[in-house]
Amino acid sequence: MKRRRHSRGGAVLEFALTGAPMLFAFLVIAEMGRAMWTCQTLTYAAHEVNHYVAVHGTHCGGANGCTLTVGSVATAAAHYAMGLNPGALRICLTSLTTSYSCNTITSYKSNRNPWPPTTDNTVGTTIQLRLEYQFKSALAVLWPGARPVSFATYNMGANSKQRVLF
Repeated sequence: MKRRRHSRGGAVLEFALTGAPMLFAFLVIAEMGRAMWTCQTLTYAAHEVNHYVAVHGTHCGGANGCTLTVGSVATAAAHYAMGLNPGALRICLTSLTTSYSCNTITSYKSNRNPWPPTTDNTVGTTIQLRLEYQFKSALAVLWPGARPVSFATYNMGANSKQRVLF
């Protein structure tokens, strides 16, 4: 059997033409999955933390035995948003008379103010919670361009609105 002289290096060329796009497609799929997981975790945490606050109203446990503070709500948010960086996770709290602007979870952990405030801690009062997270995507590193290589940041948010139940 004769060996062809001009077919050397064909496998390398074929891999370069098909392997690079396949690798890029795999990384895109993995990064999109990570973004969807982050969004779902953020939505779940917002709902669960607001439900946690809603069941700890004035009539919870008798003689006001389970009042919450802004710090305990921030700690619960960090717990439910497991896997997300607490330094990049921001929380906003809103009731009828009081609101706390969006700030990081770590900055609110030492806050001892009651949440919901005493005037808004009655059955049927609406409370709102918003969680925001800065998602850093590695896809921008792979994209050629004139900018310096860096991670792209996308802001994700989740809202929850519930009434105080007890």
